[in-house]
Amino acid sequence: MIRRCEVELVLKAIRRSGVADDVEKILVPHHTGRPRELSVEVFFVGAVLVASRGLTLTLDNIHKALTQWIAPSVQNALGTRIKAATGQQSAPITIRQVRYLLSAIEKRLEYSMGYAPNLTVVEREIRSETLHSILDKLIRASHPQTMPKNISVAWDSSGVESFGKPRWAATATSDSTDADLDEVEAAMTEVQAVMQVGKTKQGKTKHGKKEIRPVTSFDLDAHLGYRTKTHDNKSTKPFGYDLFAGVGVLPVGVDPDVMPKLLLSMTLRPAAGDTSDPTLGALDRLVDEGYQIDELLVDRGFSYKLPEDWAMELHRRGISQVQDIHPLDRGVKDYEGIRVVRGVPYCVATDDELFDNPPPPHFKVGSLKQRATNEERLNHERNTKALDEFLARNTKLQQHAFVFNQNVPTKADPFQTQWICPGKAGKVKCQLCPLSEHYPADRPVVENPGPLATAPKCCRQSTIVIPGPVLSKLRQRDPWGSPRWIDSFARRSAIEGIFGNLRSQSTQNIKRGFCRVVGLVKTSLMLAFEAVAANIRLVRKWAKRTGLTTDPLCVPFPLDHGFEELDENGQICLAEPFSFDDPPDDLAS
Repeated sequence: MIRRCEVELVLKAIRRSGVADDVEKILVPHHTGRPRELSVEVFFVGAVLVASRGLTLTLDNIHKALTQWIAPSVQNALGTRIKAATGQQSAPITIRQVRYLLSAIEKRLEYSMGYAPNLTVVEREIRSETLHSILDKLIRASHPQTMPKNISVAWDSSGVESFGKPRWAATATSDSTDADLDEVEAAMTEVQAVMQVGKTKQGKTKHGKKEIRPVTSFDLDAHLGYRTKTHDNKSTKPFGYDLFAGVGVLPVGVDPDVMPKLLLSMTLRPAAGDTSDPTLGALDRLVDEGYQIDELLVDRGFSYKLPEDWAMELHRRGISQVQDIHPLDRGVKDYEGIRVVRGVPYCVATDDELFDNPPPPHFKVGSLKQRATNEERLNHERNTKALDEFLARNTKLQQHAFVFNQNVPTKADPFQTQWICPGKAGKVKCQLCPLSEHYPADRPVVENPGPLATAPKCCRQSTIVIPGPVLSKLRQRDPWGSPRWIDSFARRSAIEGIFGNLRSQSTQNIKRGFCRVVGLVKTSLMLAFEAVAANIRLVRKWAKRTGLTTDPLCVPFPLDHGFEELDENGQICLAEPFSFDDPPDDLAS
């Protein structure tokens, strides 16, 4: 049984968002026709109530939540019982009305090529913006009203499997049966790599190329994609969608209880698509709502993007990225005698051994637990030693790094920057910089810098200007691997915690079949309901821990005193011995 106070709590969040009125205007723009017996507001309340219990978010469960799991008085207040003639009992709404409402919402918001192929480009953009506005308002309504808006954002993506399965298209030699996911992935990989079966000049198919049968599915929006292997995943090749989501985090050193770690924004896209476009779109929507984002914390997957598609777009928005760097991007590159490594320029005379500094197994090593086993002690010592050695080598390397001076944008290159060499900046002693002779004795000395006449331009000038594309892809506020970068990047665990909450069997339990619908619009709405339920649960736990219960979403529930059975006169039945036999007479034989 769902208590009235729980229904009222969810109802407050839905009304705070204002999305019910927005959707009603989309469904009935001119307020004509017979009014529906199930409102959008009540439907959203039922969906969040089901999601808050970790149940499968099916339309059948939503119908039960609105007609069976709440008291008849609450049903009457919500309007889920149809008024009957005088002297007759009211009847609950039917599941047909629940199905009809969700289908009507999808019909008005669908913008994908699979389900709405005849829309114009402008119509697709309008519907996409409308859907994401609804999702954003729903999620933001599950936040406390005192949430700060000057934040950093921890961002990541995760695979969400579709309820539909990929299937082979029928051929002359095969039946239309469910395809093995690994075979489908191999076929799709070959399709993407080759684009078409290669043919010789005579028109014959090249040897080694197998016939590619197209992949179809009941879910027209889902694609094959990739996800990180975990103990819960049966395969790294899901068929479905990519969920892009962000969590607001505070600066390093701030008390973490100042703000709860809640899902801030989400975007659902077909799997194996672009990652920069949905992320930049979500950031722009947050900025339009008044959020001031100074940093974006992402993993190494975002370093694959071209600078003009990703890093420069962030810089244009005034956002600094904090990211791990893929091993393929850690090499040394040369620019006019300057050695560029991981987005930072270094002195040309830097020892090559300093650049050979692979990352440790863990950037953070916690304290050893009291009753640790010998193996755990050895692993802790090994990880601690590896981290200390990495930090020591990185500290030596940073002594040879150039020092950022200022941005010098031009019309042709708005991301151009100016730097000072480490000798002139007081970090090292160098023969090519006479003033460095007066530096303290603890400064390292540049060995064999060469004659000034043949030295690079950076050694003969007080500053050097470096074009934006040279550094923008990997440039960060704190150098990769430095203690400050490690502390800053550690905040990205907040988004991992949110994904863990969404997937845990004891909470939202999002997995294949968590909702029995297909399509981008319906799946996005169901994920938003799950996100709202998770946020409400997390914010109430935070409020209970910190004692900050002034927000309407954080007010403690009244004590549950249970219930008593009433007789036909509405009076409490007195406790009496049970009158039936144990076992009953008709079953005793």
